[in-house]
Amino acid sequence: MTDAPPLLRNRNFLFVWLASILGNLALAVAMLAETWYVVKTLGAKEQLGLVMIAGSVPRIALMAIGGVVADRMRRSRIISYSLGLRVIAVLSLVVLLHLGMLDIWAMTLFAFAYGALDAFFWPARDALLPGIVAERDLMRANSIMLTTNQIGLVFGPVLGGVLLATLSYEWVFTLTAALLAAGVSFTVLVREAPVIPHGVRRHVLTELKEGLQYALKTPALRSLMIIYAIANLLFMGPLGLGIPIVVTDHLDGQASTLSYLQSAMAAGMVVGGTVLTLFPPTKKRLMIIVVVIVLEGIVLGAQAFTGWVPLAIALQFALGMGVVANNVPMMSVLQQYTERSKIGRVMSLNTIASMGLSPISYAMVTALLALHVDIRIIMPAFGLTMAVLMIVIAARTPTVRTLD
Repeated sequence: MTDAPPLLRNRNFLFVWLASILGNLALAVAMLAETWYVVKTLGAKEQLGLVMIAGSVPRIALMAIGGVVADRMRRSRIISYSLGLRVIAVLSLVVLLHLGMLDIWAMTLFAFAYGALDAFFWPARDALLPGIVAERDLMRANSIMLTTNQIGLVFGPVLGGVLLATLSYEWVFTLTAALLAAGVSFTVLVREAPVIPHGVRRHVLTELKEGLQYALKTPALRSLMIIYAIANLLFMGPLGLGIPIVVTDHLDGQASTLSYLQSAMAAGMVVGGTVLTLFPPTKKRLMIIVVVIVLEGIVLGAQAFTGWVPLAIALQFALGMGVVANNVPMMSVLQQYTERSKIGRVMSLNTIASMGLSPISYAMVTALLALHVDIRIIMPAFGLTMAVLMIVIAARTPTVRTLD
């Protein structure tokens, strides 16, 4: 583990943090502008799903390769390349707009390119922190990163809405490119130790297989990935599809109420991240993760029966705090217990375990809704099943109960 200065005096961390803030703001603005352009300007709302899929598929499909690359190259350099290529991609939209050639296929290609670059950016960013932050500060660093990412996701669309209301698409995309370029300027200032080659360079699939075998043979990593996979499979679908239905069928049916619930969850994540930054847990972190997920399952089930908006907002706030309370320790444990030469692959596999199962979770809930199963059955069933499975894992896995 690196011998780094205290977190807030760590120039490398501050540069990565600033680059992450700018990158997330740019992403939020770009995605809002992209969506509004497709729906409003092109009038192609029925094809918006195609654009979203074009961004999601390469993000998941290339994530494992991104992890291998993160174990071969300096992670700060990968982040710089990713942000720099995004600058080019966004500026290409400006050129196409000027030429009157920005159609649905160009937007789809842009989404594909952005998603592909994400697949290399995320593993590199997550693998970089242990190399520039002292072990004692890892939990706090992850908490700060996650909290500011959420702030960016909350205020980014607000900024994008203001820009779209006052400026042309050309200027909105140009300012987005400027934010990304500023992020590049910070990442090139990061001083990172060179990656030590681990023998003769082998085929990508061979290295990926090695990373998977390593994760499965390491008790802490294996336990985390199982927990993460189960939680995402049983949580994301009921949350993403269930909350709008609860608002429509069991609350007041107003779009503003849905926005309040979404904002409450984001606020809970920010508050939870702030608490973890000030008071990072250092003992029994796997057990803390399991307990939090059990509570999340119970709250998710209770949310289905909410008939009072203030209570629904409070429960959503609690879910937001819970998401941070398990994600931050989870990331810190992964970083702490993974060999530096394999951390990129482990981080990418962990992301795939969550992102790859989320669409299946959505499909399961969609299928049940198509069979006319009530959301007040689906959400408690998924939430309580998740809680019970977490209790079983804790009871049968000594690593979960004892690992700090």
